[in-house]
Amino acid sequence: METLFIVIFSVISFLALIPTVIFYTKSHRLKDLRTLRLGRLTIGFLASLFILFNGIMGIIFAANYNYHREVIVAIVVIELALFLIPAFMISFVVPIGIVILTVKMWRRESHSLANLILPAIILVFFLIDWIYIRVSSLTEGWLWLQLLSYIYPILAFYLLWQFIVFFFSSWTYGRRFRKKSAKYHVILGSGLIKGQHVSPLLANRIRAGIALASPETILVFSGGQGKDEKLPEGLAMQKYAIEELGFPEERTMVEDQSSTTFENLKFSSILIDKAENKENEEFLFFSSDYHVFRAALFAAQQGLNAQGGTGGKTPLYFRLPAFIREFIAVMNSQRRKHIFWVGLITGIFIAFSLFVLFMEHLVFNP
Repeated sequence: METLFIVIFSVISFLALIPTVIFYTKSHRLKDLRTLRLGRLTIGFLASLFILFNGIMGIIFAANYNYHREVIVAIVVIELALFLIPAFMISFVVPIGIVILTVKMWRRESHSLANLILPAIILVFFLIDWIYIRVSSLTEGWLWLQLLSYIYPILAFYLLWQFIVFFFSSWTYGRRFRKKSAKYHVILGSGLIKGQHVSPLLANRIRAGIALASPETILVFSGGQGKDEKLPEGLAMQKYAIEELGFPEERTMVEDQSSTTFENLKFSSILIDKAENKENEEFLFFSSDYHVFRAALFAAQQGLNAQGGTGGKTPLYFRLPAFIREFIAVMNSQRRKHIFWVGLITGIFIAFSLFVLFMEHLVFNP
């Protein structure tokens, strides 16, 4: 019996070793890390590594089964926990945490409707959960509706998968990219306090850009003037860097026309290219830590020679809700692809449910 287990786990280890090497090699050969493919490769590598680890451990303990039963049980319990704990976190801890952190953000930051979007989404999910449970408990006469309700868990899994890919893409990008400095550091703007003062969040972005600056580095402060602001964000940031942080004014530039992250990068690149009298000059951009990867995706979409620098530190109460909003923004930027898949899944289940309803009608009403 021990020999059979050893053979089985040896095969598992060998089969898992192949994708482990493939995923690792592909992820390290990516020429451009500004892609969601980075997250998929990271997930594939970690999953293969986990299976490989189980295969090796299986070989070790199968060879000494009679002496290590307690250890095997302990390992099984630990591995079950590796699945159950994340499931518990996603199902309960994260939603509750988002609500609590959103309340803190509402108290300490601006009272905008955007800060209430996540709690509203969570309430909608809980409502859909309740409806799904109620539909699942219906009698067989409602089989068509029960089949239709399966759209929800499948789409929920689709959404969860997209979030996991985005999370690992962002996490891996922040650790793989190691560009220390460049001649131009672009600081991406955000809202001003009382329409004219740099917020602590924005100040951290400026400090991050200055921390990696060399004596030749030029800071480009990027941000236009919002409807409720007394001056462009770029000018406010420049003033803060000069007066509060002592950065030389002659090594600063201001881009004051942008209103979105996409425009921050685009207009800053145009400004830098004009200053250098060349096309697609390299630069680093600096934003809050939760925002760097989305900005990197936007830079890649425009074909800009730009990478994300160190992200400015963000309080936890702000970071988690903001990171989820980043995910929503990335989903929206690829909405055609997601609309296609969601429409295809929904259409299949609607067609199947209508077929079942039609068949039930024929059976009971010949």
